[in-house]
Amino acid sequence: MNIKKAIIIGASSGIGKGISLELLKKGYKIAISARRKERLDEIKKLNPDMVIVKEYDSSTETNDGLIKNLINKLNGVDLIIYCSGIGIINKELDYSLEKKENNLNVSGFTQVVDYAFNYFLKRGEGHIVNISSVASEIGNGISPSYNASKAYQANYLQGLRFKAFRMKVPIFLTDVRPGFVDTEILMGNKDKLFWVAPLEKACKQIVNAIDRKKRVVYITKRWKIISLLILTNISNLYAHNLYNGGCKDHCGQLFKAIIHKNRFNNLNDQWNIENKNSCLKKSLCRG
Repeated sequence: MNIKKAIIIGASSGIGKGISLELLKKGYKIAISARRKERLDEIKKLNPDMVIVKEYDSSTETNDGLIKNLINKLNGVDLIIYCSGIGIINKELDYSLEKKENNLNVSGFTQVVDYAFNYFLKRGEGHIVNISSVASEIGNGISPSYNASKAYQANYLQGLRFKAFRMKVPIFLTDVRPGFVDTEILMGNKDKLFWVAPLEKACKQIVNAIDRKKRVVYITKRWKIISLLILTNISNLYAHNLYNGGCKDHCGQLFKAIIHKNRFNNLNDQWNIENKNSCLKKSLCRG
């Protein structure tokens, strides 16, 4: 029996842990890494023979050595998932905070996917998955580095996808773009947000996308509507409010209006409605 093997970086909590549990259910042998070893050990207890644990802080150590070590322990790997990242509110543009965020979200990410790509290139096939965010598609004045770093990840993965295509090597790259998911990162703000997905549901959708080797997947699927609004420039005003601290009640009502199927029939009328009613016009939001 050919057992599939996966490495998950950032597996101690949230989406990383949820993906690890889902892969175990599917019969994967996994190698998991994060700073909090005690949490990794909890996962290992569920199936000791199928889980390898490595304590590691990717914000202070190099990632290529970690990946090499885990690949050797697994005796090869089919799937490498990068789920390690942070988001820091930085209204004052403190560079030390920006640097900390970019060390993990940009430098750490690049080290992992570069090593993974070159490994799979020699192997002849493989699958790289990154957990980015719908935030990759628009800027954010409260946490500019976070959104910018996620945009970097999305574009970098796309570049590697083009590279694999030109080289005619079956290396699959999946860009996972979650919206709000019920994890610790929400810090008790769940009730102030909308479309918050249960963690288990989100992780099942992610693993399903991995199985199908999807290029880009939105979690949950309804967040693709947000992407459509941004990419088609139907609602820069709404998107601006929604991603930059817009008030839930007012912006939420307007957002419901714009996604109503009858509103999409006439984009010019919709644009007029937006300009008339936008929180930006009424100065109700921070966008």
